Amino acid sequence: MIVNLILIISLLICPINAIIISQVHRSSLYQSNSSCALLSNITLPTDPSIQSCIWQCAHQDQCRTAVYFHNNRTCFMFSDDCQSGNITSSGDVRASVICYRRNQGQLIVVMTLSSLIFCLGPNNQCSPPAPKNVSCGYSCLNTTISRTSTFAFYTFDNNTFDTVGNYSLNGNFTLSYVPGWIGSAINFTYNNSKYLSTQTHIPLDSHSFTIDLWFYVTDLTSFKDLQFGGECQSSTTDECLFLNVRFKLLRIGFFGDDTCHYKFINKSMVSYGNRTVGNNFLGTTGLFTIGGGQIGGDAQPTVYYSGSIDHFGISYRVKSPCEIYLNARLFCYFQFESFSPLIDSGPNRINATNSNGIQTSGRVNQGIQFSSSLSYVTIEGVNFFNMLNSPFTISMWIKPLSFTGACVTFLHTSTQSDGLGVCFSLWGFSLNGSLIVNFIDSSNQLTSMMISNSFPLNQWTHLLQRYDPSSGTDFYINGTLIMSNASLSTRSPVGSYVFLGSSPTNATSCQGGSIG
Repeated sequence: MIVNLILIISLLICPINAIIISQVHRSSLYQSNSSCALLSNITLPTDPSIQSCIWQCAHQDQCRTAVYFHNNRTCFMFSDDCQSGNITSSGDVRASVICYRRNQGQLIVVMTLSSLIFCLGPNNQCSPPAPKNVSCGYSCLNTTISRTSTFAFYTFDNNTFDTVGNYSLNGNFTLSYVPGWIGSAINFTYNNSKYLSTQTHIPLDSHSFTIDLWFYVTDLTSFKDLQFGGECQSSTTDECLFLNVRFKLLRIGFFGDDTCHYKFINKSMVSYGNRTVGNNFLGTTGLFTIGGGQIGGDAQPTVYYSGSIDHFGISYRVKSPCEIYLNARLFCYFQFESFSPLIDSGPNRINATNSNGIQTSGRVNQGIQFSSSLSYVTIEGVNFFNMLNSPFTISMWIKPLSFTGACVTFLHTSTQSDGLGVCFSLWGFSLNGSLIVNFIDSSNQLTSMMISNSFPLNQWTHLLQRYDPSSGTDFYINGTLIMSNASLSTRSPVGSYVFLGSSPTNATSCQGGSIG
């Protein structure tokens, strides 16, 4: 059986619409509802006026709303329609919101090619099975994950190494690790007054950069400030970079003139801040810290953190809103273009091992062929399968070559690397070639959904399963809904090891229902 895993590719063509300026709101800021809505931000030349920002948005086909910051001559452009409820007073910030009205055009989906990915989050927005009523400005499907200019990256998989090799972390205390977003995460306790630091300064001055991380806070009420990390030279304007939580609000700044406040949306996404950093970061000394550090000003000299941190990265470039969105939604994506090693083209750098799979022609470019029960791929660290009732989407292209009169598993999960322990056969074929999808409810009871017709041989078929606690689970074949069960709205953890191609040897004790 051949399984090929490919990123979704969608080409959207939108007609050009006539544009009419509707209204300009002085002394105002705009709060977007979508992390994908920011199209771009442009620093305009010296001595511009608000008319320059109006012109920029007018010549950006997808622009519906613009915000002009007068002091630093910055024009932010958004794709979502201007809504009065999203416009707030700018206080002491000199800013104006420009609202547009455009004639509505028809969205045309020209081409969609999709294969296997794991996605997470409400509504499984990373991989929709069919076109939805969205505007062109909201589509992130043509965005790819890039590791270009990654300067430091910490997986915290039971160590504090920088996987890029530049700036490993040190701590003069006993390190504590817990299950993380991927693999393990490092854990901090505020009252221990401990944090990690680099041995040398990370030069972030005079650079564009993006810092991203996964965090899990365990105490938001006992302390005024919680410090994720930063790099502080002194309590001088623009010389103290900090990323922290103050009074339950996310903050980032360079100290003195530039606090950005953020708010949480849907517990996992973060909206753009309602203020902008005024100047460049000027710190040229100081060590980068994680889990605590200095934030300058009237705060106590050093503040700490309570909770865990995972996959902390620093890149010397500005990531696009859609790339940031996929960092939060796309879990893993294996193309099988390279076998030594198998490469996860998603944001999380998941480890995978090939056992006797053969490279062959795929649905797009290369694929992998499994020819026996000893042929499979092991994917490690899929921790979201262990998160109770966490929503997900799984999709893949498959091309069965033959059925041998035996039950076949091609998606298997386990709590152990050998495929045993608590283990399940999730997708497979029955003796007569019928496709079976198993679901494990919160009582560890297995419910099977079967397609009675024999599955087609020697042709590529696209499979997609979605699960959400609010709507249960459903299954699509070639974009068509085939099976749905709203009653399957709660599920059990099924292990963080995923096996593609077959169940490992001696896994007959695992639950499989009609798969075997």
